[in-house]
Amino acid sequence: MTDRGCVLLIADPEDVEADFVAVALAERSCLVVRIDTADFPQRLGLAATPGQRHPGWLRVDDRLVDLGAIRAVYRRSPGVFGLDGEMSGPERRFAMMEAIQGIGGALAGLPCLWVNHPARVADASYKPIQLCAARQAGLNVPSTLVTNEGPAARRFIASVGGTAIYKPMSPGVLAEEGVVKVVNTNLVTVDLIDDESVAKTAHTFQQFIEKRYDARVTVIGDQCFAVAIHAGSESARIDWRADYDALSYEEVALPPDVRDGIRVYLSEVGLKFAVFDFSVDGNDEWWFLEANPNGLWAWLEERVEIPIASAIAEFLVVKGSA
Repeated sequence: MTDRGCVLLIADPEDVEADFVAVALAERSCLVVRIDTADFPQRLGLAATPGQRHPGWLRVDDRLVDLGAIRAVYRRSPGVFGLDGEMSGPERRFAMMEAIQGIGGALAGLPCLWVNHPARVADASYKPIQLCAARQAGLNVPSTLVTNEGPAARRFIASVGGTAIYKPMSPGVLAEEGVVKVVNTNLVTVDLIDDESVAKTAHTFQQFIEKRYDARVTVIGDQCFAVAIHAGSESARIDWRADYDALSYEEVALPPDVRDGIRVYLSEVGLKFAVFDFSVDGNDEWWFLEANPNGLWAWLEERVEIPIASAIAEFLVVKGSA
């Protein structure tokens, strides 16, 4: 079986955001092929001919997908390649790099619409790059220090009033002895800085914004969906992810200057989609915190009833056929 003019979804099979988009695409009678890179090479096959007139095929179980027929790709956070468990460590490392270069490179080289292209996602996932791009785009950015030196951390915290926040630059998830721990944003003061601990790796300290509420802005193309997140507990006030049960939500208007800054930001980093997090202070100033090129939004669509999945599907269909 071959497919003509399809949208390729690359995502974990349990990814809720991808589920929402798949439904919205089906409502538009769009042909969708969904894969997970974790299925390669067991259930997912590749016969690519890079640089040739016909780019080749994907085999999804017993289905052949014409790579030249893919008009758009919606990529979330797919799984790790499912390599043969009987390989030795060196063999697995070699096979992993070959898989990344092979199927990753063959798909990344397709001349179609990507939301988002993996190379752009890789660059845009660095938090320091995000802060630089946001400032250049005209967005308000809190004072930030990245350091592994205790004295520098203490000087910075003192310079922003004696209290700052510590936040991880990575997802901040630790799996240890079967227990999953999440490192949330925390308030820190000068006396909490331990030189030996700080010296072990890079740490991010940031000016704490006294906020009225947080805002999550989901952006696809030129469409922005802004939702205020109101914290009902002290832990949620510092990091709303720490206490989901204490949160309430409402759709809010996005200030024109923030909307303009977001558009410039996306253009500069080469993204079509991102989820932005802001803190909004008592003067209604919006402060940029981060922009996740793979951010979550499905639970907001359900809570606030905003058509994010529909907007993404429409973008894939319209822009993918342009």
